[in-house]
Amino acid sequence: MTSLRVGTRGSELALCQTRWVCDLLRTAHPSLSIEEVIIKTHGDVAKEQLFGPDWPVGGFVGAIEQALLQDRIAFAVHSYKDLQTTVTPGLIVAAVPAREVVHDVLVTRKPVELRELSRRFRVGTSSPRRAAQLRRFADVEIVPIRGNVPTRIDKLQSEGLDGVVLAAAGLKRLNLHPPHRIDLPTDRFVPAPAQGALAIQARVNDAVIPLIAEIEHGPSRASTEAERAFLHASGAGCHTPIGALAVLEGRQISLHGQFFSDDGRRVVEGREVGDDPQSIGRRLADRLIRDLGDPS
Repeated sequence: MTSLRVGTRGSELALCQTRWVCDLLRTAHPSLSIEEVIIKTHGDVAKEQLFGPDWPVGGFVGAIEQALLQDRIAFAVHSYKDLQTTVTPGLIVAAVPAREVVHDVLVTRKPVELRELSRRFRVGTSSPRRAAQLRRFADVEIVPIRGNVPTRIDKLQSEGLDGVVLAAAGLKRLNLHPPHRIDLPTDRFVPAPAQGALAIQARVNDAVIPLIAEIEHGPSRASTEAERAFLHASGAGCHTPIGALAVLEGRQISLHGQFFSDDGRRVVEGREVGDDPQSIGRRLADRLIRDLGDPS
């Protein structure tokens, strides 16, 4: 029997995602034994710190990466959108399993239509992208909040919010069904790069890589590579107001990018089509950066 240790954050969603990955690995390798190692990251310790310039790179993954580099774990499971786009030396994304739904959801305290949002509507989110997209759509009040998925939903009552924005993937994985929700259309509310995807990280050239590669999902790898190439080429961080969504159409990848100015007041967006994820991501980022810099 092969025995491995997997590193993960301790939130309900992180554990759910990690256990789903481990089930996939055990199905592919029935004799495999996996031990969970819960690791606290900066994001778990600094629970009141809001995302901003002082937020460290890799705030949700750094401690787990260090455990991996120090051989305290064999592999790690991350929400792919939490991984910095600059690869950590010595580590590799060994597999991207099948991606979950990608869109955002506006969970509301009372029934409401999207077109009815107004400046009296208080929305909780710590994401600059989600805040900029909502303000573009309606004159709402943004209330910065953090916390795991159930905690943010609870803040509808505890902080008197009218709505909170969450990734649909998190709700689905946790089997949560809020009574009042609006699925936000991805053409206007372009999701974060790699939203809904997981990254299985391992050490470069480690013997565990072929085992993990059994759960690779090619289309999910291609779409997330295009989105993250767009993010990397833009020079943006994981908390910059930027959205990207790649869709596979046969052998072609269609990438929709949305880029906001730092204050969220200006937005440029566009599409690029091609068969190489890295090149279409770079091309689209270069074009949108030029467009954003041209006030005309």
